[in-house]
Amino acid sequence: MSRQLTMQCGHCRHVANVRSSREMTATYREVTFRCTNDMCGHSWVADLIAVRTTSPSACPNPDVQLPFARNVLIRTIVHQMELALMDAAND
Repeated sequence: MSRQLTMQCGHCRHVANVRSSREMTATYREVTFRCTNDMCGHSWVADLIAVRTTSPSACPNPDVQLPFARNVLIRTIVHQMELALMDAAND
């Protein structure tokens, strides 16, 4: 079961649902929200932007350049050090 992206209306504080979204780039979308309170009726556009990688892709897109989260960098460095130690031990 998937969950729909929601946001709280800044005016009446009711839940607002996504009405539409438009891809601007591979890491940026414009998302249109509408308040569920019919007495309010507020609609607005929000930006949804990917800011960092938390788990590297197994099929990376060369056009997508996101910085790695700190924990990913640490895991990568530790893994590289382990590989280097294994290579040194095999020599």
